[in-house]
Amino acid sequence: MPLLDIPTLNVIQLGLGFFSTFFAFNSQGFIEEAVIDSAADSGNLNKHAGYYSLSIIYAVFTVANFVAAPIVDILTPKWAMVVGSLCYAIFQAGFLFLNEWYLYASSALLGFGASIIWTGQGSYLSQNCTKETTSRNSSMLWAMSESSLLGGGVFLFIVFSVQGASDQIPTSTINILYSVFTVLSVISTFIFAFLRAPFYPETVDRKNYGKLVGSTFKLMFTKKMILLAFVFAYTGIEQSFWTGIYPTCISFTKQLGSNTNALLALNAICTGFGQIAAGVLSGLLGDKVRKIGRDTLILIGTTVHLIVFALCFINFPQDSSLKKTDEMGGLIQPNLAIALIAGGLLGFGDAIWNTQIYSFLCDTFPKQSAQAFSLFKLYQSALSCAAFFYAPVLQLYWHLVILVVTSLFAACCFFYVERISRDKTSVRDSYNFEEDKVTNLRGDVQYRINENEQHNNVTMTSRKSTDPDEDVKF
Repeated sequence: MPLLDIPTLNVIQLGLGFFSTFFAFNSQGFIEEAVIDSAADSGNLNKHAGYYSLSIIYAVFTVANFVAAPIVDILTPKWAMVVGSLCYAIFQAGFLFLNEWYLYASSALLGFGASIIWTGQGSYLSQNCTKETTSRNSSMLWAMSESSLLGGGVFLFIVFSVQGASDQIPTSTINILYSVFTVLSVISTFIFAFLRAPFYPETVDRKNYGKLVGSTFKLMFTKKMILLAFVFAYTGIEQSFWTGIYPTCISFTKQLGSNTNALLALNAICTGFGQIAAGVLSGLLGDKVRKIGRDTLILIGTTVHLIVFALCFINFPQDSSLKKTDEMGGLIQPNLAIALIAGGLLGFGDAIWNTQIYSFLCDTFPKQSAQAFSLFKLYQSALSCAAFFYAPVLQLYWHLVILVVTSLFAACCFFYVERISRDKTSVRDSYNFEEDKVTNLRGDVQYRINENEQHNNVTMTSRKSTDPDEDVKF
C-alpha cells in the first residue's frame, strides 16, 4: 500500500508547480521597484514603473476573473495552469531587455495568466479534497507554495552579497536574476503539464458557458459572498503591502544598512519562514481546526497583523515607501531586527488569512469551486491594483491607517459568515439526525408489525393442526 494516496500526491505536485512559479514571481516582486529605480537612472523608464506594472497586473487580473471560471472549465484546471505559467515566463523574460511599453504589455498578459492559474489551482485543489482532507491539503499546498519565499530570499541574498554594498542593481545582476526567474517559470509549465486528472472530478455542463458566467454573477450577489467580498478585499490590500510596498520601505530606508538590497533578501527569507510556519501549523491542526474554529485562527491572524502595523509605524520614516531617505522612524531610529521580525509576522498573518479562506471556500462551495475562487481572486486583485495605483503618491502612514481599518472590518465579516455557515451546518446535521431517528422508528414499528403478523400466523396454523373439528366448526 502506498504511503501517500493519489489525491495527496496530486496536491504535492500542484504545490511543486506553484513553488517554482512563485520562487520566480515573488522574488522579483520584492525587488521590482528597486530594479526599476536603478534602471530609471538611464532615462528609459519611469521611476515608479514598478508600481504601475504591478497595478496593471492586478487590474487585468480583476477583469479577467469575470471570465476565468468558464475558461478554466473549457481548458480544464491542468491546462489553464499551463497557459498561466507561460504568461509568467513571458513577463520575466522582459526584464532581460527592459522596455517600459513591453513591461506594461507583459504585465497585462501576466494579469490574465494569473486569473486562470489561481482559479485553476482552486478548482484542482477542491477536486482532490474531501471534507476531512480540505484543511490539511489547503495548508500543505499553501506551505509548499509560500516556501518559495524562503528559497527566493536565500537566492537573492547570495546574489546581492556577491554584488557587494550598493544602492543600485547593475544590469549584469539583473540579467542573472531574471534568467533564473524565466527558467523557473518554464519548469513550472512542465510540472503542471504532467498533473494527473483530479481524483474527485466535478461534473461540468459544457453545453452552455453562459450559465457558468451567470452562475459566477449569481454567486457574487449572495449574502455570504457579499460579506466575503470585504474579507477578500483586505487580503488584496495586505498582499500589495507585504509583496511590494513593505520591501520598498526596507530598500529605501538607508539607516537600516549600507546594502539595503541584501536586506530585501533577508526580509524575503523572514516572510517565507512566517508563511511556512503558519501553513505547517494549520496543517498539523488538521481536523482540530473544526473544533478550534476558523474564526479563532482569523482572530490570531488579525492580531498579528495589527502588531506588525504598529511596528511599521514606529520603525520606518513616513516617506520610505516613496523615496530613499535618511530620516528617523515614527518613534525610533530604524532598526533592522524590528524590520525583519515585522516581515516574518506579515507572512505569518497572511498565511493564516489565506489558508482559512481556502478551507472555507472548499467546504462551503464544493460544487462551485471555480466560481468561488475566481470571485476570491477578483476582489483580492481589485484591491491590490488600487493599492499599487495609489502607492506612488501615498506616504507609509496612510497605508497603515487603511490596513488597520480594513483588517478589523474584514475580521468582523469573516466571523459573521463563519457563524451563519456553522449554524446552517448544525441545523442540517440536526435535521438529518432527527430524520434518521424517524426512519429507524418507522423501521422498528414495521418490524414489530411483521413480527406480530408472523406470530399470529403461527398461532393460527398451530390451532388448525391441533383441533380436528376446526374445519367443521368454522
